[in-house]
Amino acid sequence: MLRLFESVLKFSFMLVVFLNPFGLVFGQPPTPEGMTYIQGGEFHFLVYNRWREGLNNEQFEMGPLGQWYVTENVVQLKSYFIDKTEVSNAQFKEFLDATGYKPRYDNNFLKHWEDGVYSKEQANQPVVWVDFEDAKAYAHWAGKEIPTEEQWQLAAQGKDGRLYPWGNTYDLSKANVRSKGPQDVSSHNEGASPYGCLNMVGNVWEWTDSKSDDGRHWYSYLRGGSWFQPVNSTWYTESGLFTNYQRLKFWWLSPGLNRNQTIGFRCVKNIN
Repeated sequence: MLRLFESVLKFSFMLVVFLNPFGLVFGQPPTPEGMTYIQGGEFHFLVYNRWREGLNNEQFEMGPLGQWYVTENVVQLKSYFIDKTEVSNAQFKEFLDATGYKPRYDNNFLKHWEDGVYSKEQANQPVVWVDFEDAKAYAHWAGKEIPTEEQWQLAAQGKDGRLYPWGNTYDLSKANVRSKGPQDVSSHNEGASPYGCLNMVGNVWEWTDSKSDDGRHWYSYLRGGSWFQPVNSTWYTESGLFTNYQRLKFWWLSPGLNRNQTIGFRCVKNIN
């Protein structure tokens, strides 16, 4: 009887390997190229918001910058795919060539390109000087969406509550900050998130599809910080190496001012 059971077990294992030679998780659709799978479920969404009244300007590695207030809740997320990297200039050009997209207001649109063309060294750098509507148009063309804050944060930190995509250690070498500009979207592999997403902090801020209004202004939340970190002044917008828990409230001012050299994006694909 024991030998029969062992034979059946061995046959079953061989059958699974034969039918599923790549080790795919049953029930999970194939992962699109350039994306990674995020298992849905219960997610503890914790965000520290910062405000600067009082001008308490300690460095973050030494203590909180300004005073903190907390947004915290438990959310149920469906499974989804997210881009491993930010959308590059080359990818955005493919979208423009395929669709002929032109924004309704083109103030500062792709300001870093010359005559509608990016330079050779910019090809694999994140596309910037695009506002939320430009990013949304690209995502729609690609069959994707802009991530919500919750989707972005889960992809950046996983479910173990880590401060940074790579862990809990403040490490400027694992992200593009305090530099002269954006770097390739495939850079800083040593700073990857638990799901293999690159440059979730540093490089460029990323648009999220979490927006609202306070009765006077429309705003959305940016995540991840950027390569530019202002020094010697408290008037600049905070930037640099942000944690997975931090956000920037970005007021929508005008089409031109909503585009910026330090803001890009990545996309998600929801699984229905």
